[in-house]
Amino acid sequence: MRLKVFISVDMEGISGIVDGAQTGQDKAEYTTGRALMVADVNAAIDGILEADPGAEIVVSDAHGGMKNIEPEALNKAAVLVRGTPKPLTQMAGIDGSFDAVLFVGYHSKKGTEHGVLSHTISGRAIESVTINGMEVGETAINAGIAGHFGVPLVFLAGDQATAREAKEINPGIEVAVVKEAIGRTSAKCLHPDVARTLIRENVAKALKGGVKVKPFAFESPVEIVVRYTNARMGDAVEFMPSAERLDGKTVRFVQDDFVGAFNALRASIFIAGAVST
Repeated sequence: MRLKVFISVDMEGISGIVDGAQTGQDKAEYTTGRALMVADVNAAIDGILEADPGAEIVVSDAHGGMKNIEPEALNKAAVLVRGTPKPLTQMAGIDGSFDAVLFVGYHSKKGTEHGVLSHTISGRAIESVTINGMEVGETAINAGIAGHFGVPLVFLAGDQATAREAKEINPGIEVAVVKEAIGRTSAKCLHPDVARTLIRENVAKALKGGVKVKPFAFESPVEIVVRYTNARMGDAVEFMPSAERLDGKTVRFVQDDFVGAFNALRASIFIAGAVST
């Protein structure tokens, strides 16, 4: 039976990217950034096809407006999910039919020391997110979505801080450290060709011989505590029926399952972003 693999692709952890000038659609170096992005994704696809030439592959563009990957530049073996808003955002398209999930270009959570372009979902709105008592970034959040459907995260590509976050979820996850952060906007970067070889080889390693990593899932009921960047955001989010205000900037949500909790989190970010100034 052929493998079915889901790839979620963010941008800040892509090989060679160190600055917002390379990740924003209206920025000077965006063309360079998106070319680096699709090349890293294609390297991951090559690794999947090395493990299973007949694999079914879905790629979810998971950065910003989620239209960064040029469809014609993507390996034609993959189907591309793009655009926003959409359910499950960075994980749009995931369901229980997949065998494995890969994260490419991921970054560390907000406030991480030595993490390239570190933030959690929205740098403008979010100071921190805690789930069931664990402070998390996008790696754990999105791995939790995959785990809700019984699908394991088996590989991550990004900087050393993000790789560490993945290993904290499950030490068995394969990683490709494509750059070593010096600061938030500086890093020692592998040559892109070297980084892509590392991605391809470690993806193939993660998948050959069958998927061995277990899904990562949060226990139910799920408690999410969100600290926003100012109290005005807390004022607005408090209008949500499921919100419990803990202090000026902090709101708590409790839901029966992880997708419900995630949807509350995302809705709160939309609301907080609307009153960010």
